[in-house]
Amino acid sequence: LYCCQQDGMVGLGCGARSYTTTLHYSSDYAVGPRHVNQILRAFVERPDSASTTASYGFRLDDEECRRRYVLLSLLFHEGLSLTAYQQTFGSDLFDDLPELAELLPPSLATCAEGHLRLTPTGIERSDTIGPWLFSSKVRGGMESFALQ
Repeated sequence: LYCCQQDGMVGLGCGARSYTTTLHYSSDYAVGPRHVNQILRAFVERPDSASTTASYGFRLDDEECRRRYVLLSLLFHEGLSLTAYQQTFGSDLFDDLPELAELLPPSLATCAEGHLRLTPTGIERSDTIGPWLFSSKVRGGMESFALQ
């Protein structure tokens, strides 16, 4: 059974993102229409040999691996298994990321039956919760990146 938190995934095509055990990487991407068209044109015209390298990437240390695992797991309907986290990382989720406890009092998440799950309100706010869980290292990299 495929599980993106543990198995990773390879994105295909222009602007696709890929995740392996310790890497997060992608080809060139943009959000503005002019830049998107330029990147798409360059992608279509490039030689096949250009597919062997990534334009952008980030090597995940232990902390980043844990954070990515949490971010991906929280979006599953069954939530994040505390046992699976313990087995994967050899540590307690709330010891590693104590800020997760802050999701419980405002009813953004529940912790029951061995799973941390986002509530419907938490899912509505998942686009805010995700970046809230980014490390200072990732935030710094994002701030220094010039988005096109």
